[in-house]
Amino acid sequence: MSNIIKVSTPVSGYDNASRTNPITTNDPNINNITNIHKATRPDSKASDGEYQQNHFIGSRNSNYESFLKAIRNTPSTTELMGELMFFKLGNFVTSGINENFAQEISGFLEMIQLSQEELSGHIKSQAGAATKFSGAFFDFLRGALAQSNNGDLDFKILDLLKKYNDFTSSKHILNSIVIDLSNLSKSLPNSYAEQLLEITSRLDQNANTGDVEKNLGILKNEIIPFLSKYISYTNDFGRVRDMISSLMLNMARYENANKNGFVDAFEGIMNYNTIKDKLGNIDANAFADILIQLHAEDGKENVFQQKLIHILERGMQGEAGYENIELFKGIMSSMLLSESVYMPLLHMSLPLNVDGNMMFSELWIDPDDGGEETAEAERKAKLLIKFDIKDVGFFDLIIMHSKGKIDIQLFCPEKVLALDQGIKAGLSAILERNGFAVKSMAIDKSTTPVSISEVFPKIYERKNTVNVKI
Repeated sequence: MSNIIKVSTPVSGYDNASRTNPITTNDPNINNITNIHKATRPDSKASDGEYQQNHFIGSRNSNYESFLKAIRNTPSTTELMGELMFFKLGNFVTSGINENFAQEISGFLEMIQLSQEELSGHIKSQAGAATKFSGAFFDFLRGALAQSNNGDLDFKILDLLKKYNDFTSSKHILNSIVIDLSNLSKSLPNSYAEQLLEITSRLDQNANTGDVEKNLGILKNEIIPFLSKYISYTNDFGRVRDMISSLMLNMARYENANKNGFVDAFEGIMNYNTIKDKLGNIDANAFADILIQLHAEDGKENVFQQKLIHILERGMQGEAGYENIELFKGIMSSMLLSESVYMPLLHMSLPLNVDGNMMFSELWIDPDDGGEETAEAERKAKLLIKFDIKDVGFFDLIIMHSKGKIDIQLFCPEKVLALDQGIKAGLSAILERNGFAVKSMAIDKSTTPVSISEVFPKIYERKNTVNVKI
């Protein structure tokens, strides 16, 4: 009698085979069984092993992890700038590029010409302009934060610093908004683009620092309703929405850049006796004007950095030839990486021509390498200085300073090693002349450039951080 339970005629010899569950949890031939007790990847493989390797990193897809990957994979600006400064900038001037661009490059090359006597003052001025929160007032606020046991005061000081940052950057933020609107118009149909550009032209790009009310009125009452109407009518889910997100972020910062907001925040901390006893009765509006003036003076000190950035921007647009765009992009990316909010170090870039010797140098400085809990008398400062000298080569200099004593490690080209003793004697003489004692000094051959993370492992510390990537 045929077996009506089976779909097909059974194969001879298997009628009495035991019928078992074809898949068992112990079957060695079955891989990647989903385990509901573990978070798994799309292919159902558990990621425990991969996470354990970097267990201190909160999320493999976070902004911070992206920053760490970029640190590992991006060459330093010094490694890229040598080719540009030593071989290409001068050639660009004589190669028939846009006359205005050639003049700008020539002006920059003249600007970085210094004598040995001028070098020290130049570096000091750049260091002073490298950080926005410098000066006696901000030193006082740092001291107040360090000594304060009042959480409310800490919050108000940090809020004041945030508003100061946006307040003094109001012109820069407005410029970013105008760029966002210009880029946005290029992705809109012509009729919409013309209307958007007409509204944009009414923004006052010469508004004083902190004077944001007029422009905010145009942004809130005209541009936002216009873009909202466009989205609701066209259901544009493409690139336009991404650019609108960037625009909204800059608009939020611009609203926070109101001078009155900074004045209110300053008056808020003046209600605390620990602040008032030190600062006295300061007029908040007058003090805000003083800070604007000081900030403008810092910007003048850093004018050659602004000139370099402008040259890089024009190079990225192809004005120095399309074959050089990637070089300009690489330099700009590296510079931005060193200025990232995740970079816990002071950074400076120094293109220089000292007595006819062309060089480019970068400095990373950690003034508190021992950590916040270290006593003031035991504070350690660590520096990484990279410099590339034309016709000489690439150098890495690591300096550790503590209690007036210096540890030095220098990595230099092989041809320079023959001058080992002369270099040691020269460095020792310079340090002793400036009141430092040399604790140790080592000079080695440079094989590969030293990475920032090797010298400053604290970059990988992720205490009290939040993944904000969307």
